[in-house]
Amino acid sequence: MEVSYNVRYQKSSFSNKVLLDKEGEIIIYSKGFRLKGKGAGDKGELINFSEIKEFYHKEDKIFFITFTKEKYVLLGSGTFYNQMLTDLYKARNEFLIDALFMRKGKLKAEFEGDFQRLSKFGRPINKGDATLKLYGKSIVICPRDQDCFSIQFDFVNFHEFDDMEYQLKVVMDDGVTILISKLGDDYDIFMEKFNELMGGMYENLVNNFLKEAFPYFHASVLLKLAYKMKGGKAVSQNDILKIDKDLAQSINEFVCQDPRFRAKSDMLRELTDEYGIYCGIAPDETVEGGYVKWAMFAVPEKNVVAFSILPRWDQDSEEGDDASPHDTYFFKIIMEKGHPADKVEDKIREINQSLVTLEFAKDPCYKDKRELKHSPYQYAIRKMPFLRILRKSYVGKASSSDQKDWQKQVSVVFEKAALK
Repeated sequence: MEVSYNVRYQKSSFSNKVLLDKEGEIIIYSKGFRLKGKGAGDKGELINFSEIKEFYHKEDKIFFITFTKEKYVLLGSGTFYNQMLTDLYKARNEFLIDALFMRKGKLKAEFEGDFQRLSKFGRPINKGDATLKLYGKSIVICPRDQDCFSIQFDFVNFHEFDDMEYQLKVVMDDGVTILISKLGDDYDIFMEKFNELMGGMYENLVNNFLKEAFPYFHASVLLKLAYKMKGGKAVSQNDILKIDKDLAQSINEFVCQDPRFRAKSDMLRELTDEYGIYCGIAPDETVEGGYVKWAMFAVPEKNVVAFSILPRWDQDSEEGDDASPHDTYFFKIIMEKGHPADKVEDKIREINQSLVTLEFAKDPCYKDKRELKHSPYQYAIRKMPFLRILRKSYVGKASSSDQKDWQKQVSVVFEKAALK
């Protein structure tokens, strides 16, 4: 994609001091755009979408602010304003789909329709007409003149089609509601495709994954587990006990089969109960037939939630003998008032969203942004709300291969996380 429009653009500092005011053009590329003044000698400024912190429009002007706090205004495009706005958002949204990990699976279909997004309190967030891109495990909603966002199937709590209103209602785990409507003659096709993708996700989880890990359990039991553990989300021991007591024991043994990790984590287990011990399992895309296994511990009395992703190599291998420190990452439960136990659910959700969305990459959950400057997570750590909150709450990790040293490290973390 490469299109250009004549514009006037202004550049100002964070203190609103005007640095540039030029007549020229904007050249839109797939990853950003160039602002260029008139004259062959003016090379202009190349601005990547990854550099933009805020991007919005009002009346016939387009505003954006970079992460370095430079402000720009585009104006004077005349009758081409609407088309320029559409082209800018089309390019920006393609960038956002990849930079914010919205593309889950292969593209299956595209539709045109309307959307409305409401907060968990029922307050409007945004609405409009959009292109609906259906992937294997997500829907990406791309408005004509707004930033795109995704409905990731792993975090869908409830959905239903209303054939009277020709509308799909989706409620996410965090309480956000999305309404999709005005699909016209494509409504039935959209409903069929959506149900096919959701149903296929569960079928694949049960038949191609959970049955291999837990072959002695009935498919109906594993289907209930698949609903709770979509994408490898960590599920509380209490919730698994409600499904099947034997399954709860099998999952615990499966995830914590390394006796060294079990011995270390007993320190955390003793400080919580079945409501605060979580296990997650997902297919390991890097190893054929492999599993991602991880555990999470909520200890509100110590004001922390911790997670550990178990090493992906076999515990009996030579590599596993020496290279299995069982790194465990700790995050404070941040709140304005009340008791940490009141906010545990929010922290659990942040960790689940971060790890599942980023396919269990640990680095973006805690590393300094300078260390991630050239990583694929650079934009995500700046713009994903749940990941930003999680990173701010990071308090430390326990990483020693020695059990006693590991537990000493945990004690130090507890001191740092303690409520003042």
